[in-house]
Amino acid sequence: MKIIYTRGNRTETLASLATLRKILTRFVAHRVFYEVSSRSKRGHEFFSAKNVFVVGSVEVTNYEHLKILLFDANNQAHSLEILNPQTMRIYDELPGRGFAVSFICEHEAGETRCYLRDEGEDESGIKEQTALEHITLPQLFEYLEEITCVEGPARKR
Repeated sequence: MKIIYTRGNRTETLASLATLRKILTRFVAHRVFYEVSSRSKRGHEFFSAKNVFVVGSVEVTNYEHLKILLFDANNQAHSLEILNPQTMRIYDELPGRGFAVSFICEHEAGETRCYLRDEGEDESGIKEQTALEHITLPQLFEYLEEITCVEGPARKR
């Protein structure tokens, strides 16, 4: 896959999957706008799907072909899958204005494009709740007392 950096207008070949993961991990715990679109070479046929979601995790594999999965943190049934892109363009011109990438897959009939733009951190945050987050402070003290109290027949005073 070819990577095109818009800042500095330079082109590189993807060095490793770890590099791609590092680039895409910038989206984790952020609201991301995406648009998936396709058009024929003549430009007559066109479709586009748009949505905003919070990225929970990113998975990159390269078994038979390059596969990128972005999982929705708030909806297990929703994910974005990008298969075998030939080009990735990175838009990072102004540091304060967000980060965006687009994946381009060219085929005989035309091209398919997936554009992802960082819309900022998720205010609610992606936090896995543990059992400790659900108990009250008195319950916590009772629990601590129970696990620190030594019991047994040979207990001396």
